[in-house]
Amino acid sequence: MTDKEGAQEDMSDVDALFASAREVPPQMPKNLEQAILRDAAQVQARRLEAQTQARSGQGATPERGLHRIWRQFSAAIGGWPALGGLAAASLVGLWVGVATPAFLPDPVESFVAYSSGAQLISEQGYDVSLLMSEEVFE
Repeated sequence: MTDKEGAQEDMSDVDALFASAREVPPQMPKNLEQAILRDAAQVQARRLEAQTQARSGQGATPERGLHRIWRQFSAAIGGWPALGGLAAASLVGLWVGVATPAFLPDPVESFVAYSSGAQLISEQGYDVSLLMSEEVFE
């Protein structure tokens, strides 16, 4: 079967490696820490500047026309994730309409099969000869 004693010895070796790794905590390189703190300070400064401009009304251009309507529509339906879902559902609906699965009747094929409008009317139960006779137009 399996060598359980050998597996236990291997596990004790792994446990010893984990114990030795826990003794010395990992240290972040100083240059990486300084780069992260410098980037964070720049981001905070930009956010503070944007907040002060928004409060004073400077730097903000009013949205007009189609851009404003698009943003309102996007916010009303739930943002970009909802727009992505809407686009996917629309494409699936278009695909099902164009390439209908075998178990559904094809709506396009039913209209393309008729060669003329008279044939379409005759299939609906109207007598085409009656409609085309001169008595109808008198």
